[in-house]
Amino acid sequence: MQATAADFIGTWRLLDYSFLHEDGSVEHPWGTAVRGYLLYSAEGYMSGNLSPSNDWPSRRARLKAALKAHDGAGAFRLARRAGRRDYIAYTGRYTVEGGTVTHHVEASLFPNWVGRPEVRYYKFEGNTLTLRTGPVRAGRDTIIAQLVWERVSPGCNC
Repeated sequence: MQATAADFIGTWRLLDYSFLHEDGSVEHPWGTAVRGYLLYSAEGYMSGNLSPSNDWPSRRARLKAALKAHDGAGAFRLARRAGRRDYIAYTGRYTVEGGTVTHHVEASLFPNWVGRPEVRYYKFEGNTLTLRTGPVRAGRDTIIAQLVWERVSPGCNC
């Protein structure tokens, strides 16, 4: 079923941020404890902010263990991303067409995103919204970034 812009309106809390690799493996670049909110307004604007939780000692321990185990590509991917993109924030208008929602970036923590459409493939299941990028080249690998959001209920102390 195709959604309309009205289906997106509201506040969404981040549940999961992961990278889906070509080989079928799933990577959680920030671990499994993430924080963030995505807001869609009736006026056609969106804003997204997300980051790892403040569990830095746990992140360092995971990185150290992966590197010590010489986990091959998994350790390399983890090490490569350890210090990158620990916060994502952008805002702008949004449009819904077919199976995609496009975020038309007007302001961003990453200047190269400004003026660029960020296309996301969406899926609604109950109170959750899953957004996926298209395939993205990351070194020799191709990944799809997946974000799972849960609709925030009015009066929620999330």
